[in-house]
Amino acid sequence: MKSWIIVIGNEILIGRVLDTNSNWIAKKLTELGIKVERILVIPDEEETIVDVLKEACRHADIIISTGGLGPTYDDITSEALAKALNQKWVVNKEALNMVKQRLKRLNLELNEYRIKMAKMPEKAKPLENKVGVAPGIYVEYNNIKIFALPGVPSEMKHIYLNHVEKILKRIFKRKYYREDKIRVKGYTESTLAPILNKIVTKYPDVYVKSHPLGVVDGKPVIDIVVASYGNDEGTLKNKNITIINEIRKRLDESKKT
Repeated sequence: MKSWIIVIGNEILIGRVLDTNSNWIAKKLTELGIKVERILVIPDEEETIVDVLKEACRHADIIISTGGLGPTYDDITSEALAKALNQKWVVNKEALNMVKQRLKRLNLELNEYRIKMAKMPEKAKPLENKVGVAPGIYVEYNNIKIFALPGVPSEMKHIYLNHVEKILKRIFKRKYYREDKIRVKGYTESTLAPILNKIVTKYPDVYVKSHPLGVVDGKPVIDIVVASYGNDEGTLKNKNITIINEIRKRLDESKKT
């Protein structure tokens, strides 16, 4: 199961706002055993959004975008999504009702700009936003599950946890992700490289990565992460333990040479 995360917003690209959404979503998808193949940050430009969404539809099973669902002139994600899917961009009655209810609680009037937050591709379903106003969007296209979420982190997380995650769990068979690590001291990454190369050659379906942590007491400290996906938690645990033990063995042997 492959996924793309698309972060939309000029404020990200100019460095005004730090994107934390993609990191959070990537962790959540990984926990479900869904592989994240791309994380892209793109501007609030219709042509770019349309092109990237079309490209994502050619490669991913799941697409999650954040940003561009608000009432302002540069919030164009929902319209771009409609164009990418060749669907009409319409006011969704259910979404409009959600917007009206939120505005009532906030003592705000409905106007054309706020109605815009209820517009989405004609075959889409709104995902209720109880933190902000703009609903999220869920639409299926050629068996691809597409979610468009607000860019405000609190709103994005609320919609993901209350809607997106439940939909994904219902639709897809759960795969498991397990991550284990060992911390080694006194080895440089260049020393570890040939050892880890042999490991990944022997276990091509497992992700093995070294993460330098700096120098302690004059010696380099590195975490070695072993991560794998599978259908059974017990099998993953045994596999990772086997690999970690083999890494330790190879490290011990390297000291003797």
